[in-house]
Amino acid sequence: WQGAPKSGKTSTAAALGPVAREYGIPGINPFFLLFEAGSGGVEVDCTMKPCACGGKDPDCTDCDGEGVARLVLTEDNNPANPFETIDEWFDWAAQSPHNPIVVDTADAMFSAVNDGICLQMGINDPSQSDHGTAWSAIAAKWRELCGVLTGVNKSVIFLAHIYYQEKRLRGGASITTATFNVSGKSKQFLEGAANQIVHFEVEPSEDDDKHILTTRRCAGIEAGDQWKVYPEMLDLGNSPEAGAKAILGCFYELEEEKENKKQ
Repeated sequence: WQGAPKSGKTSTAAALGPVAREYGIPGINPFFLLFEAGSGGVEVDCTMKPCACGGKDPDCTDCDGEGVARLVLTEDNNPANPFETIDEWFDWAAQSPHNPIVVDTADAMFSAVNDGICLQMGINDPSQSDHGTAWSAIAAKWRELCGVLTGVNKSVIFLAHIYYQEKRLRGGASITTATFNVSGKSKQFLEGAANQIVHFEVEPSEDDDKHILTTRRCAGIEAGDQWKVYPEMLDLGNSPEAGAKAILGCFYELEEEKENKKQ
Protein backbone atom coordinates (compact mmCIF):
# COMPACT_ATOMS: atom_id res chain seq x y z
CA TRP A 1 0.00 0.00 0.00
CA GLN A 2 1.65 3.23 -1.08
CA GLY A 3 0.74 6.87 -0.77
CA ALA A 4 1.64 10.16 0.81
CA PRO A 5 1.51 10.65 4.61
CA LYS A 6 -1.99 11.16 6.02
CA SER A 7 -3.64 9.38 3.10
CA GLY A 8 -5.07 6.61 5.30
CA LYS A 9 -2.68 3.66 4.86
CA THR A 10 -2.01 2.90 8.53
CA SER A 11 -5.46 3.69 9.89
CA THR A 12 -7.18 1.62 7.19
CA ALA A 13 -4.90 -1.37 7.82
CA ALA A 14 -5.56 -1.11 11.57
CA ALA A 15 -9.33 -1.02 10.97
CA LEU A 16 -9.32 -4.30 9.03
CA GLY A 17 -9.49 -6.31 12.27
CA PRO A 18 -12.41 -4.51 13.97
CA VAL A 19 -14.45 -4.38 10.74
CA ALA A 20 -13.79 -8.08 10.06
CA ARG A 21 -14.99 -8.94 13.57
CA GLU A 22 -18.10 -6.79 13.08
CA TYR A 23 -19.02 -8.82 10.01
CA GLY A 24 -18.01 -12.17 11.45
CA ILE A 25 -15.09 -12.71 9.08
CA PRO A 26 -12.51 -14.99 10.75
CA GLY A 27 -8.74 -14.89 10.49
CA ILE A 28 -8.20 -11.14 10.04
CA ASN A 29 -6.24 -9.79 13.00
CA PRO A 30 -3.50 -7.36 11.86
CA PHE A 31 -0.18 -6.94 13.64
CA PHE A 32 2.19 -4.06 12.89
CA LEU A 33 5.95 -4.44 12.68
CA LEU A 34 6.83 -0.81 13.36
CA PHE A 35 9.92 0.62 11.72
CA GLU A 36 8.86 4.24 12.23
CA ALA A 37 6.74 6.14 14.73
CA GLY A 38 4.23 7.58 12.26
CA SER A 39 1.41 5.36 13.53
CA GLY A 40 1.26 7.15 16.88
CA GLY A 41 -2.25 8.49 16.34
CA VAL A 42 -3.73 5.06 15.52
CA GLU A 43 -4.60 2.23 17.90
CA VAL A 44 -2.73 -0.84 16.69
CA ASP A 45 -1.42 -4.21 17.86
CA CYS A 46 2.28 -3.71 17.29
CA THR A 47 5.87 -4.26 18.37
CA MET A 48 6.29 -3.14 21.97
CA LYS A 49 8.70 -2.81 24.87
CA PRO A 50 8.49 -2.16 28.63
CA CYS A 51 8.03 1.55 29.29
CA ALA A 52 10.60 3.44 31.32
CA CYS A 53 7.88 4.59 33.73
CA GLY A 54 7.11 1.00 34.67
CA GLY A 55 3.40 1.71 34.44
CA LYS A 56 3.52 3.93 37.51
CA ASP A 57 2.85 7.22 35.74
CA PRO A 58 -0.77 7.58 34.54
CA ASP A 59 0.26 10.73 32.67
CA CYS A 60 3.08 9.05 30.74
CA THR A 61 2.85 10.09 27.09
CA ASP A 62 4.61 6.90 25.92
CA CYS A 63 2.34 4.27 27.51
CA ASP A 64 -0.61 6.14 29.11
CA GLY A 65 0.26 4.45 32.37
CA GLU A 66 -0.04 0.90 31.01
CA GLY A 67 3.68 0.12 31.36
CA VAL A 68 4.13 -0.95 27.73
CA ALA A 69 5.30 1.41 24.99
CA ARG A 70 5.57 1.02 21.24
CA LEU A 71 8.86 -0.28 19.93
CA VAL A 72 10.18 1.12 16.67
CA LEU A 73 12.47 -1.54 15.17
CA THR A 74 15.99 -0.51 14.24
CA GLU A 75 19.28 -2.31 13.84
CA ASP A 76 20.99 -3.21 17.14
CA ASN A 77 24.24 -1.45 17.94
CA ASN A 78 26.12 -4.73 17.71
CA PRO A 79 28.27 -5.40 14.62
CA ALA A 80 28.32 -9.12 15.42
CA ASN A 81 24.52 -9.40 15.23
CA PRO A 82 22.78 -6.13 14.28
CA PHE A 83 19.49 -7.88 13.49
CA GLU A 84 18.84 -9.75 16.72
CA THR A 85 15.79 -7.66 17.74
CA ILE A 86 14.38 -7.47 14.21
CA ASP A 87 14.81 -11.23 13.71
CA GLU A 88 13.07 -11.97 17.02
CA TRP A 89 10.02 -9.90 16.11
CA PHE A 90 9.73 -11.34 12.60
CA ASP A 91 9.96 -14.87 14.04
CA TRP A 92 7.34 -13.98 16.66
CA ALA A 93 4.99 -12.49 14.07
CA ALA A 94 5.37 -15.57 11.88
CA GLN A 95 4.34 -17.90 14.72
CA SER A 96 1.62 -15.63 16.12
CA PRO A 97 -2.11 -15.94 15.33
CA HIS A 98 -2.01 -12.50 13.70
CA ASN A 99 -2.71 -12.08 10.00
CA PRO A 100 -2.02 -9.97 7.99
CA ILE A 101 1.36 -8.68 9.13
CA VAL A 102 1.74 -4.97 8.36
CA VAL A 103 5.24 -3.55 7.82
CA ASP A 104 5.12 0.15 8.64
CA THR A 105 6.94 1.25 6.56
CA ALA A 106 8.86 -0.56 3.82
CA ASP A 107 11.03 2.53 3.44
CA ALA A 108 12.08 2.49 7.08
CA MET A 109 12.56 -1.29 7.09
CA PHE A 110 14.93 -0.96 4.15
CA SER A 111 16.82 1.78 5.99
CA ALA A 112 17.22 -0.48 9.05
CA VAL A 113 18.45 -3.38 6.89
CA ASN A 114 20.80 -1.05 5.04
CA ASP A 115 22.25 0.36 8.28
CA GLY A 116 22.57 -3.08 9.86
CA ILE A 117 24.51 -4.54 6.92
CA CYS A 118 26.80 -1.49 6.83
CA LEU A 119 27.42 -1.83 10.59
CA GLN A 120 28.14 -5.52 10.14
CA MET A 121 30.61 -4.83 7.32
CA GLY A 122 32.25 -1.85 9.05
CA ILE A 123 31.37 0.67 6.35
CA ASN A 124 29.34 3.87 6.31
CA ASP A 125 27.61 3.39 2.96
CA PRO A 126 26.92 0.39 0.69
CA SER A 127 28.90 2.04 -2.11
CA GLN A 128 32.06 1.61 -0.02
CA SER A 129 32.00 -2.19 -0.39
CA ASP A 130 33.93 -3.96 -3.12
CA HIS A 131 32.05 -5.34 -6.14
CA GLY A 132 28.62 -4.45 -4.70
CA THR A 133 28.84 -7.00 -1.89
CA ALA A 134 26.95 -4.74 0.52
CA TRP A 135 24.06 -4.30 -1.88
CA SER A 136 23.89 -8.07 -2.34
CA ALA A 137 23.91 -8.61 1.42
CA ILE A 138 21.14 -6.02 1.88
CA ALA A 139 18.96 -7.72 -0.73
CA ALA A 140 19.65 -11.15 0.79
CA LYS A 141 18.62 -9.95 4.28
CA TRP A 142 15.50 -8.30 2.86
CA ARG A 143 14.48 -11.55 1.13
CA GLU A 144 15.23 -13.51 4.30
CA LEU A 145 12.96 -11.34 6.44
CA CYS A 146 10.15 -11.44 3.89
CA GLY A 147 10.55 -15.20 3.63
CA VAL A 148 10.10 -15.65 7.38
CA LEU A 149 6.54 -14.35 7.00
CA THR A 150 5.56 -15.65 3.57
CA GLY A 151 7.08 -19.05 4.32
CA VAL A 152 4.31 -19.70 6.85
CA ASN A 153 1.63 -18.30 4.53
CA LYS A 154 1.20 -14.97 6.29
CA SER A 155 -0.33 -12.20 4.25
CA VAL A 156 2.00 -9.21 4.36
CA ILE A 157 1.06 -5.59 3.76
CA PHE A 158 3.98 -3.25 3.14
CA LEU A 159 3.08 0.38 3.72
CA ALA A 160 5.27 2.71 1.69
CA HIS A 161 5.62 6.48 1.45
CA ILE A 162 5.95 7.80 -2.07
CA TYR A 163 7.97 10.69 -3.38
CA TYR A 164 7.83 12.33 -6.76
CA GLN A 165 10.74 12.80 -9.13
CA GLU A 166 11.01 14.53 -12.48
CA LYS A 167 12.52 12.64 -15.39
CA ARG A 168 13.81 14.39 -18.49
CA LEU A 169 12.87 12.96 -21.87
CA ARG A 170 14.34 13.46 -25.30
CA GLY A 171 13.33 16.72 -26.91
CA GLY A 172 13.28 18.63 -23.63
CA ALA A 173 10.01 17.21 -22.29
CA SER A 174 9.71 15.76 -18.79
CA ILE A 175 7.40 13.51 -16.82
CA THR A 176 6.78 13.25 -13.08
CA THR A 177 6.88 9.76 -11.61
CA ALA A 178 6.18 8.46 -8.13
CA THR A 179 8.34 5.89 -6.37
CA PHE A 180 9.24 4.66 -2.90
CA ASN A 181 12.59 4.76 -1.19
CA VAL A 182 13.75 1.15 -1.45
CA SER A 183 16.84 0.67 -3.58
CA GLY A 184 18.63 -1.96 -5.60
CA LYS A 185 17.54 -5.58 -5.84
CA SER A 186 15.44 -5.16 -2.68
CA LYS A 187 13.07 -2.87 -4.59
CA GLN A 188 12.89 -5.25 -7.53
CA PHE A 189 12.12 -8.12 -5.16
CA LEU A 190 9.38 -6.16 -3.38
CA GLU A 191 7.72 -5.04 -6.60
CA GLY A 192 7.91 -8.52 -8.10
CA ALA A 193 6.60 -10.25 -4.98
CA ALA A 194 3.55 -8.00 -4.55
CA ASN A 195 0.22 -9.55 -5.50
CA GLN A 196 -1.30 -6.08 -5.55
CA ILE A 197 0.06 -2.54 -5.47
CA VAL A 198 -2.58 -0.09 -4.32
CA HIS A 199 -2.17 3.67 -4.27
CA PHE A 200 -3.82 5.78 -1.56
CA GLU A 201 -4.85 9.28 -2.52
CA VAL A 202 -6.90 12.06 -0.93
CA GLU A 203 -9.47 13.69 -3.17
CA PRO A 204 -10.65 17.13 -1.97
CA SER A 205 -14.37 17.77 -2.22
CA GLU A 206 -16.71 20.57 -1.20
CA ASP A 207 -17.81 18.88 2.02
CA ASP A 208 -14.74 16.93 3.13
CA ASP A 209 -11.67 15.08 1.93
CA LYS A 210 -12.29 11.54 0.76
CA HIS A 211 -9.66 8.84 0.56
CA ILE A 212 -9.38 7.04 -2.77
CA LEU A 213 -7.74 3.71 -3.49
CA THR A 214 -6.34 3.50 -7.01
CA THR A 215 -5.39 0.25 -8.69
CA ARG A 216 -4.85 1.61 -12.18
CA ARG A 217 -1.53 2.89 -13.48
CA CYS A 218 -0.74 5.95 -11.40
CA ALA A 219 2.07 8.47 -11.71
CA GLY A 220 4.44 6.13 -13.48
CA ILE A 221 3.95 3.16 -11.14
CA GLU A 222 2.19 0.11 -12.53
CA ALA A 223 -0.39 -0.79 -9.89
CA GLY A 224 -0.82 -4.52 -10.08
CA ASP A 225 -4.06 -6.33 -9.23
CA GLN A 226 -3.27 -9.97 -9.85
CA TRP A 227 -6.42 -11.20 -8.10
CA LYS A 228 -8.67 -8.86 -10.12
CA VAL A 229 -10.89 -8.07 -7.15
CA TYR A 230 -10.46 -4.30 -6.98
CA PRO A 231 -12.26 -1.83 -9.22
CA GLU A 232 -10.08 0.77 -10.92
CA MET A 233 -10.89 3.26 -8.17
CA LEU A 234 -12.37 2.56 -4.74
CA ASP A 235 -13.94 5.19 -2.50
CA LEU A 236 -12.54 4.74 1.00
CA GLY A 237 -14.85 7.39 2.44
CA ASN A 238 -13.59 9.63 5.22
CA SER A 239 -12.99 7.15 8.06
CA PRO A 240 -10.67 4.17 8.52
CA GLU A 241 -13.64 1.87 9.11
CA ALA A 242 -15.26 2.92 5.85
CA GLY A 243 -11.98 2.28 4.07
CA ALA A 244 -11.53 -1.14 5.65
CA LYS A 245 -15.13 -2.09 4.79
CA ALA A 246 -14.61 -1.03 1.17
CA ILE A 247 -11.45 -3.15 0.89
CA LEU A 248 -12.94 -6.20 2.61
CA GLY A 249 -16.02 -5.83 0.43
CA CYS A 250 -13.84 -6.71 -2.56
CA PHE A 251 -13.19 -10.13 -1.02
CA TYR A 252 -16.33 -10.91 1.01
CA GLU A 253 -20.11 -10.44 0.83
CA LEU A 254 -20.15 -8.29 3.95
CA GLU A 255 -23.88 -7.92 4.47
CA GLU A 256 -24.34 -11.66 4.02
CA GLU A 257 -21.55 -12.37 6.48
CA LYS A 258 -23.12 -10.02 9.02
CA GLU A 259 -26.51 -11.74 8.70
CA ASN A 260 -24.86 -15.13 9.17
CA LYS A 261 -23.21 -13.88 12.35
CA LYS A 262 -26.58 -12.68 13.72
CA GLN A 263 -28.15 -16.09 13.08
